[in-house]
Amino acid sequence: MDIWDEVVKEYNDELNKLRLNVSGGQADSFAHYRQLVGLVQGIEWSRNKLTEVVKKRLYEEEDD
Repeated sequence: MDIWDEVVKEYNDELNKLRLNVSGGQADSFAHYRQLVGLVQGIEWSRNKLTEVVKKRLYEEEDD
């Protein structure tokens, strides 16, 4: 497993924790619920962008 796989795994682990909190009713207010959902969205965005950049760079290296 290389560094990129480890980073994506950490993102996925954190997403799973947050999703369990949201679905398990751990939010004690609507504001807290919105915060948790925003965290999920932000981490998903970060994970997706990182994956795109890494794949793009790896394909560029293969073409050289």
